[in-house]
Amino acid sequence: MNAKTMRKTSAALVIALAVTSSAFAQNEGRSVRLGLSIAPNLGWITPSGKKVDSDGSKLGFRFGLMTDFIIGANANYAFATGLYLNNIGAKYKRTYTALTDSLVSSQTAALRVQYVELPISIKLKTNEIGYMTYFGQIGFDTGFRVGAKGDYETVRNGQTVSLKDEDASDDVSEFRVALVVGAGFEYNFSGNTSALVGLKYSNGFNNVFDNDDLGQAKLHYAELTLGMLF
Repeated sequence: MNAKTMRKTSAALVIALAVTSSAFAQNEGRSVRLGLSIAPNLGWITPSGKKVDSDGSKLGFRFGLMTDFIIGANANYAFATGLYLNNIGAKYKRTYTALTDSLVSSQTAALRVQYVELPISIKLKTNEIGYMTYFGQIGFDTGFRVGAKGDYETVRNGQTVSLKDEDASDDVSEFRVALVVGAGFEYNFSGNTSALVGLKYSNGFNNVFDNDDLGQAKLHYAELTLGMLF
């Protein structure tokens, strides 16, 4: 990870920690809701250089613990966070010249990156309408890479070589920071127990690659969130 990316990532993490600390301070003694969620997602990259091109999207999934800290006297505002394991996929392709023999080669790759995520967001909720409560939210995803795998297909001198489940950790940045926007609804079954359905978009800020040969690209995903709050 280059110095510029490190500065941007560090600044975002400092902001995240500041908001988190403020929210915990304000919500001491307030209501807390816990829940579990699983969320299929669709990931892709947007390159900002000429070294790689996007080659489509790839399915992934996220699961983990949801936590809502109620802000204020009513339940219309909440600080939302949690602890998640997020598996995000993306596809890219590149064309390059091998230094040893000057042959032009092409490569397509399907990347799978696993992050431990600590998201922070503000959730704005309506009053309960019948059994339904609607919400919108905005905040940040902060993810720490715990694994990366890639499937590669390289065409060189007319021959194709395929590699599966190769370790790609050296090619992927250790951190991911993103802006998050989402919306959805909760359906109340009884008391504090509600089913949650939502849509979320996570727009990556920093370079997903940590390899100069791959250049600059940002990793994004959209997900369908399914969960239960208690």
